[in-house]
Amino acid sequence: MIFQYLVYRYEGQRDMLYNQTFNLDQVAFASEGIKDAQQTMTALKSANKELKGMMKTVKIQDIDNLQDEMMDLMDVSHEIQETLGRSYNVPDDIDEDELMGELDALEADMGMEDEAGVPSYLQPDKEPDLDAELNLPTAPSGHASAQHDRPQAEDELGLPSVPQASIRG
Repeated sequence: MIFQYLVYRYEGQRDMLYNQTFNLDQVAFASEGIKDAQQTMTALKSANKELKGMMKTVKIQDIDNLQDEMMDLMDVSHEIQETLGRSYNVPDDIDEDELMGELDALEADMGMEDEAGVPSYLQPDKEPDLDAELNLPTAPSGHASAQHDRPQAEDELGLPSVPQASIRG
């Protein structure tokens, strides 16, 4: 029984020591928190003072004026780019209906492709006498053939000369 009494008393003292240690830890934590808050306040006051000093040198009117100047310069730059990009071959009186008609004709021409998917402008001409009149060589068939037996005329640079063709009138 004495042993149980000593154990009970020992556990009570141990619990009191744990509570005292906990209370001391809580006070130390609160103290550190207040010190951190004081350092934060000091840093904020210093930053505030520095910002106020900087704000005296920066005026919103100066920033607005600078933005206006930049906008004016961008407008001038845009005008310069428009002027430099102007085309000299485009007439001023372009008829949009005429352009749309040409676009429709091109679309209709694309619709006239044969079953192999070859557009009409790449299909062979219906006028066989035109090739004979222009004296053009036949189109290659895709198979290489040896044409070394007939030498081709060359110009002054050593390049094959262009065959002479008559122009229809």
